[in-house]
Amino acid sequence: MEFVIVAVALLCIVIGTPLFIVLALVTLGSLYFLGDGMLTEMIADMFNAVNKDVLLAIPFFLIAGQLMTHGSIARRLIDFAKATVGWMPGGLAVSAIFACVFFAAISGSSPVTVIAIGTMMFPALIKDKYKERFSLGLITSAGSLGILIPPSIPMIIYAIVVSTPNHTISVADLFIAGIMPGLLIAFLLMVYSVVVQRANPHETRISFSFKKFKKAFQEGILALFLPILILGGIYSGFFTPTEAAAAAVVYAFVVEWLVHRDLKIKEVPKIIIESSTVMGSLFLIIVIAISFNQFLALERIPYRAAEWMNTLVSSPVMFLIVVNIFLLILGCFMDIMSAILIVGPLLGPMAIEFGIDPIHFAIIFIVNMEIGYLTPPLGLNLYVASSIFGKKIGTVVVSTLPFTLILIFALLLISYIPSISLWLVEMFR
Repeated sequence: MEFVIVAVALLCIVIGTPLFIVLALVTLGSLYFLGDGMLTEMIADMFNAVNKDVLLAIPFFLIAGQLMTHGSIARRLIDFAKATVGWMPGGLAVSAIFACVFFAAISGSSPVTVIAIGTMMFPALIKDKYKERFSLGLITSAGSLGILIPPSIPMIIYAIVVSTPNHTISVADLFIAGIMPGLLIAFLLMVYSVVVQRANPHETRISFSFKKFKKAFQEGILALFLPILILGGIYSGFFTPTEAAAAAVVYAFVVEWLVHRDLKIKEVPKIIIESSTVMGSLFLIIVIAISFNQFLALERIPYRAAEWMNTLVSSPVMFLIVVNIFLLILGCFMDIMSAILIVGPLLGPMAIEFGIDPIHFAIIFIVNMEIGYLTPPLGLNLYVASSIFGKKIGTVVVSTLPFTLILIFALLLISYIPSISLWLVEMFR
């Protein structure tokens, strides 16, 4: 019967059935045929799922990101980045990465980061004599930092669906654990950009001006302060993650409407409707996935899978090699939300059985899915970049290849040097 359920799920995915229907069929089939047959448990699990306070953080962060996307924060971040590092070799490329890091910390979304920063920076890079392929690959790749730099919506969902009664994953810990891996990837991309652009004699460089830096800092300080407000509030104990998300909405609205004056009141209903549409479908998927997670935990399926994995691999190092290869392949065919909801509840407990810290493994999982944004055939950033820059998808894929290799190198460092993810977490604890 297990094979029948898997076959039905795969068939539904192939024919394009919505994810919530696939998950519902798998959960109902598992409970009825493999469990005790009590389908009312699924209803109880879904009801308990919506009682999780941290679930409220997702719509708040979505609305905050939409408010700032409709305002001028992206432009102000770019101006500040140019004034800070624009004088370097490859300075404009470093500015683009710098802007992506900060906007990712505001929006929490990879595609939104590509759109918001890319629409302004890609033409600027071309104008300053950067090669088109390099510029295209840089913006598409740096935008993927949106899911790793906190606050990150995928991190919140991972913490909700992968937590078990014995091992609860803290959203706050995940947020702080993502900072150093995100900065590591950004640093590697910056180094590559500087090295490549040293050989570009046509690059236009600007001289450093303290006056311009001061002006850009004054205009962008409110945007730069938001990540500090969110993370500082959480780790000082002043905010819970949910309260921090609500504070981000109020802060974004006040800054864009009253201070920057780049947001009109008549735009707010449209922003809320857009965010609500996304949340309507996402919440249904999340609560069904949580019910499926409960079934897996009760039937001890992750632990059985870990015992089976023990027959194939003999150490945590080998386990991570196998899992990284599996997740890199999975990222080519499945979006991050689906991967977290379907595969996360299985692999998370397995990693614990192999002695891997659950926070460390969560970051490894998310970095793998970040790379998935850049790998065909379903890499979302590839299609976003192809659409907004008017380039063929094949051109975008080729342009991102060197940057994808850099991300894979970063993944290896993050996988086998746990302190990259855990040092800040332990320090705050």
